Formats: sequence, structure tokens, C-alpha cells
Amino acid sequence: MSTTHLRRRLVAATLGLAVAGSPLAAGALAATSGAAPVRGAATAVDTTYLSDTFPGLSASPVLETVTYDRFQWLLQQSGQYAFLIGSAADADFPAKVVAAEAAAKAAGAVKVYWFDPNLTGQTGVKNLDTRNPGGINLATGSQTIYGNIWKNALGQYLGNGIKSVPNAAQTTATVSADDTVVNDAVDPLWDYRSSPAAPPVAAADDVFFVYDKDNTSGGQADKIVKGVNLSATATGSVGTAVTAALAGVTGGAAAIDQLDQFHWWKDAANRKHDLSYTDDARYGGNILDDADNADGWRVKQITYPELLHLLSIKDTADKNFVLLFGGTWCHNTRAVLKHVNEEAQENGVTTVYNFDLVLDGGTTNGTNGGSNPIHVRDNANSGSTFNFRPSYVYGDVVRSSFRNLVTEYDPNTGSRVSYYPNGDLAAFPDVVRKLQVPFLINYQRGTGTNPSSTAVKRQWIQQNLDASTGLPTFREYMSEWWFTKPSAQLGLSFPIPADESTLTAPQATQLSQARDNVTFAQDALAKLDDFFGGLPGAVVSTQTVTAPTVAYGTAPKITVAIANKFGRLPAGTATLTVGGASYPVQVAQNAAVFTVAKLVPGSYPFTVSYAGDDQIVSFSKAGTLTVAKAKAKASGAAVKVPTSKKAGTYKVTVATPAGLVKATGKVTLTLSKGAAKKKVVGTLKAGVVTVTVPKLAKGGWKVAIGYAGDAKYLAATAAGKAITVKR
Repeated sequence: MSTTHLRRRLVAATLGLAVAGSPLAAGALAATSGAAPVRGAATAVDTTYLSDTFPGLSASPVLETVTYDRFQWLLQQSGQYAFLIGSAADADFPAKVVAAEAAAKAAGAVKVYWFDPNLTGQTGVKNLDTRNPGGINLATGSQTIYGNIWKNALGQYLGNGIKSVPNAAQTTATVSADDTVVNDAVDPLWDYRSSPAAPPVAAADDVFFVYDKDNTSGGQADKIVKGVNLSATATGSVGTAVTAALAGVTGGAAAIDQLDQFHWWKDAANRKHDLSYTDDARYGGNILDDADNADGWRVKQITYPELLHLLSIKDTADKNFVLLFGGTWCHNTRAVLKHVNEEAQENGVTTVYNFDLVLDGGTTNGTNGGSNPIHVRDNANSGSTFNFRPSYVYGDVVRSSFRNLVTEYDPNTGSRVSYYPNGDLAAFPDVVRKLQVPFLINYQRGTGTNPSSTAVKRQWIQQNLDASTGLPTFREYMSEWWFTKPSAQLGLSFPIPADESTLTAPQATQLSQARDNVTFAQDALAKLDDFFGGLPGAVVSTQTVTAPTVAYGTAPKITVAIANKFGRLPAGTATLTVGGASYPVQVAQNAAVFTVAKLVPGSYPFTVSYAGDDQIVSFSKAGTLTVAKAKAKASGAAVKVPTSKKAGTYKVTVATPAGLVKATGKVTLTLSKGAAKKKVVGTLKAGVVTVTVPKLAKGGWKVAIGYAGDAKYLAATAAGKAITVKR
């Protein structure tokens, strides 16, 4: 467990939040074990999207999808990168992708990034092809805004004659014509100057190109080093054209670079946080660092077509997915991004799929405001503007796949999303719940023709009760980075003094509110821990092992109680190993009770192990069993009474429980008459000894028997039968 995770658990415990814990019962044995194992979450990974989209693609393709947000970021990075631009809905594009990918792979390229400018990847009224905004089924103003998504990429990175200027926060861009803008000086693909060097590729043309932001020619930027217009190239010639393009790159295809999702998330999250919040003491500083990737970055942003594909995969035992809604633009998502990844790492979740409801990552027309049609989680109509946004992108998914979704907003009394099903403006508008990001769910489609009505198996949300109705209410976990990782100033405009009595009344109120926000944020993280820990698949349990000390002759019983906070019921076999023997027992009612063969007194190291099942992760606990010596009972009587002239004999018996070995060891007889004392010592044999008693003076003699004990029996004392010497 990481230090951060352990610290968070302690913070949560301090705040009285729900955290895992099961103290040993009174008298229980404190067993020891190593670090808690990682649970084996049975979450799935979609491995077939590319092969289903491009039949004939190689088994391990170098092709990788990128969202617009990540595409823009890659275009700003140093190095040489290979890109495919086109939509799976374009004629012949799938076949040409197969040919291009095969050629690039054969040439030695390690990565080809595919960006689909058609943000839905669909045709007809559901297309959002930003290269051809006039064909998008939206209001004219919205068409222009969607067109600016593609023009922004051209203006800043790829084309000539288009100027795109981001605002200071890099959440919007102003697009205009400008002949002075040159990104591709030699053989430009997209040349929109008033006097272009060559006609630009057609609006809907598909392109393969190698990009280097630092490449120049004759003092001008020439960022597209080599390119191929796939739409103008016959399918049979694509491989040759791509091979030739890669051969013309400095260092050849082997010099093509790649950057994984972690590097984008880290840079984008930190940069966007810094753009909005510059004071580290106040706002907490960087969100991600390289340590977040030490065990593999688990959050993967996907495109809308990838989301639809994932949601359509029919369920088998391992086909359930973790989905996170939100984006790098969202300060609330950034607040928990580190912790989502950490929980995924610690719970064996390979991939948390992220989908951004702001389709351009909040870069060209703002973020999630009502005036941004690129943000699809809002009403289709906006004010007096009909068909303002493609809300079906959100609504169709919620209606078909997330029917049991729970959100803070009640669609009957509060905010909701009204949309035209399937983008059909003639259809009667439907209404679905409106979620707020970050929003985390576990999705399991089911095996039927349509997704299950209970496909959302778990979700991360705070549940409360309405005091007046007793009905549940819900609150989505929207917090801030400086609360999930409390900063020195908790976001306040003033430093928190050591003597808080010096604060003004308004400052004291603000500080109290900030601390309430920290409490809420820590509750969010504790519930995040619960969410991941309760995913399908085995969970880590807490174990209480009880091994009471027993006396020799009693069969020991060792019990292990298995607890977890997710209601899982272990049903496998637990095994106790002690004294060279193993005792397998079926777990029942969250416990296993082991009855051990009788053991001679001593200390016995033992282990209790559980092989694990689909409910509980395997574990092993070590401890020590103590078997104490048994009690023995001594008795005795004279066999031959001594006289004052002759010795006699006295028989001592040390009785032990039936079925056990007889006592051994020394027995001491103490004979006393007034101040006179005599002692006789004998050694037991099979629990009995007859000792010689010396001649004694006349009168009555008391007999005290002392048994010294042995390896199996405790010492004992007893009064033997008295001796009366008559002569």
C-alpha cells in the first residue's frame, strides 16, 4: 500500500469515515502477516474495438486512437509522430487503414495515432464531422462552432491561411483567415491562403502524415514532414505510399516517436490546473507526478465510438467495465484523478475508461457552460435556439445503457437533459438524468439483446436521507484538489494563523467552511476506496484469528473470522497447518473452525491460509498456539505400616486424565508428628511409586505428598492417608 493511500485511510479514520478495519476480539490471538495482497478485480478491457472497426488489421496493431484533447497535445510535443486522419464512416477508409497500418508496422514504426474528426464516428443526422460542419445536423451557429474544432487544429499546427488564437486559459480559440499563417511550407496538405501553393485536400479527405512541430524549410515552419492523401490514393497503392513517406523521414520509420496516455494526463492536468490556480500554497500545486505511473497509469480516455463499442459488449463473467466521466478541463475531475488511478492500481483494475462529455476537451468554445454546444450533457435546445447541441450523444447512451443511473439531480423536480433520440428532430423529445463530473460507475451490460436495466452495478455517490420524508437523496462528489490533498491555505485568500483567534469573523467562517469541504473531500476518497474495493472480483478481507490456550488432553480449536465491508461471502477452503499436520475446512458463514488433534504441551507455530475464490482474495495469517500442561491428582496410602523398629512402605499414585500418558517425575513424601519430620523421595513409573518409609516413633504421622510435575503435567500437592505407628 502506498504511503499516500495509508495516510488517506488515517485521515478518513480521524474524520470518522467508513474505512476497513476489524480489531481482534478480546482474547483473540494477534496473528501476523505480510502486506495486504492486491485484490484481483474481474474488470474487463475492450480488446476488439480496432479489429471490429478495421477487419483485417494486424493482431497487434501499432494503431492507437486519440481524442481531440490528446491529439492537440501531441501536436505540441517535440519529436516525429505518425498520424492518420479520417473517419471509419468514410468510404474505403477502413481498408486503407489496414494497408497503412501494415506498411507502417513493417517499416518499423512503433505508433500511428488515429484521430477521427467525425466526433461520433457515425453517419447521417448523427455525424459530427468537424471537417464538413455544414453537413452536421445542428443550428447554423453550432455548425460554425464545431467547424472551429478542426480549423483550430489547422490554424495552430497543420494548415496554412487559418489563424487560431487560444485565450489565456486555453479554453476557447478565436479562428479567422490569415495568409501570414504557415504551418506546412512544402507541399502543404491544407493550404487555405488566398493564393495557395496547391489546392488543399478536400474537406472530407483522409490523410496519413508524419509531423514534427520543430521542422522548418527555408526559415518557415514545415511541420508536416511527409504526407499521403489517402482519399486520392487507390487502396492497393496505400501501403507503397505510406512506406515511401516513412522512408523520407529523418531516421526512417524507426525514428517515429510515441507518448503514452500518462504523459498527456500528467501534462494536461498540471498545466490546466496551473493556468487556473497559480498559488501552490493556496491551491496545492501539481496534481500528477511520475510516481503515479510507477505501477502503470490506469486511466484511459476514449472516443465516442470506442465508448459505444464498449457498451455493446455482451456480458460474460469478466465483461464489466469501470467508466469515469470528466475531462482535463474539469477542476473537480482533476481533484480525484490521482486517487482514481491509485485505487485502480491497488485493486487490480487494469483500465478505467474515461469519456469526456465536452467533445473537444474544453479547448475551442469553453468548457461545460450552457453556451457551449460541444458539451453534449445539456439540453438539445438552448433558449430560443432550436437544435443547439447534439444531446443525443449523451441521451442515447443513458437511455439505452445507464437506465438505473442515480444522480444528484432528480429529473422530475430539478435539472435534466432533454434530447432528440438518435438525433431525429421529428422524434418526441426524451428526458434523462443529468450527471455531474467526475462521475464513476461500474458497468455490466448483461447477455440479452439490449443492455440490462440494471447495467450500472456500482457507482460513486454520496447517499443521504431527507429528514422530512425519510427518502434517500444523493450528492455527487465534486470537490477541489486543495481539499482532497489539503493545501496549506485550503484555497483561502489568507494564511491560516497558528492562533486562529486572530481571524476576523468572516475569515473564521470561511475557514470553517473550508474544513467542511475537506471533510466532504475525504469522505469522497473513502467512498472511492469502497467503490473500487467492491467491484466484481475478489476483495481483500480482514481476518481475526482466535487460538485459545488449551491444556494437554484437550483438542485445540483455532478459528478464523473473515470480514469485508462489501457483503462478500467466502465459500472456499481454509487450511490450518500446525504441528506438521494440515487441516482443510470449508468456510461457512464467514468463518472457519479448525479442530486440531491433541498435542503435547508446548508452543506450536501455525498458519491459516485461504486459497481465495471469486469473492475473497487469498491470504495467509501466522500465529502461535500454546498447549499448557494438564493437571494431575496425587494420592497415597501405606502398604506396610512402619514400626519403631522396622521400616514400612507407602504407595503414591498420580492420577491423570483417561487416555493420556501416565505421569512421570519425582514424588516427595513429608511425614510429620509435631516438630518431628521425615522426607522420602521416589520416582514415578507409569504414574505409581512405592517408597520405603523409615521406622517411626509411635503415634500418628501426617503425610503430605508433593508431585514435582513433568513435561506434560503440572506440579500437584495432596494429603496422603495418615500413618499410625502402634509399636
